[in-house]
Amino acid sequence: MINAAIIGSGIGLKHFEAIHGYRNSKVRIICENNYKKIQELKLRFRNIKIISDENEIFKNKEINLVSIASYDDNHFSQIKKCIKYKKHIIVEKPMCLSLEQLNQIKHLLKKNPKIKIISNLVLRANSLFVNLKKKVNIDEVFYIEADYIWGRRQKLFQWRSKIKNYSVTLGAGIHMIDLIMWILNKKPLYVTSYSNSIVTKKTNFKKQSFIVYIFEFSKNMIVKITANAAGVYKHFHELKIFEKKKTLVNSYLGSYMFNKKGIETQFKKLDYEYPDKTNRKKLIQNFIDTLIDKRSNSIISFKDQYNLMKVCFAADRSIVLKKKIKIRY
Repeated sequence: MINAAIIGSGIGLKHFEAIHGYRNSKVRIICENNYKKIQELKLRFRNIKIISDENEIFKNKEINLVSIASYDDNHFSQIKKCIKYKKHIIVEKPMCLSLEQLNQIKHLLKKNPKIKIISNLVLRANSLFVNLKKKVNIDEVFYIEADYIWGRRQKLFQWRSKIKNYSVTLGAGIHMIDLIMWILNKKPLYVTSYSNSIVTKKTNFKKQSFIVYIFEFSKNMIVKITANAAGVYKHFHELKIFEKKKTLVNSYLGSYMFNKKGIETQFKKLDYEYPDKTNRKKLIQNFIDTLIDKRSNSIISFKDQYNLMKVCFAADRSIVLKKKIKIRY
């Protein structure tokens, strides 16, 4: 039996939909510190305990899974408490905000090997990207473009503007970085990052709001990724994977595969689901599967998550140092 608690009722309610009622899993507690939201939650969820003190969750021996959907700068302390009190962990990205915190998490999990953790990197469960991954001939890829276009600039000026170490890389670009590493099943060797705050420099958001990353992989493969939190656009994940004889594309106009046939270039529309919101539950539900049945395979391992965070920290370090960074795993 999975007895879960959720911290945070923004994206946390999406976690609720994935957990509650799935394979004998129940959400028993929701923690929220906003008074107005607490009253709304009590009206909506009459059979679930609504609390404002997260420590009630950690000291409750019946709770064996905690879903962390709080602000980014709370994730690390809440993960540590989960490990201390022997709770499995679902955490919204990013897992933490510094390399030091990441290594502490790794150390604590090594000492507590029964505790499992997953960061909610939902693009791995997206129908379109799952099927594109199957179509990619990794040995023939020479270049990839991937753009995380946030399309919700106003959110930068809320709690994100108040967090000292908030990073657009960790809050947005991380999704596309993970997607590419997953599709290729490879880790980049080097990263060079460029950024600006042209759109947001006169606002209360004092960090960089647009970032371009150039990743160098083995065999001279190049990947360009952008984290665009400032642009006027629909929330979207644009992708172009260039191979010797074909190109796979996800654009706002649709998803396509271009093939080279002699001197002709043919294209075919791909009908896989995107944005595929129904499958966003799948990553969390797969994690629950691994808790219930040890024979279940996880969509993402802790090693994958650890390496992804190392890449993101290197990418942000490149901005600070204004130079190419070798990524050390």
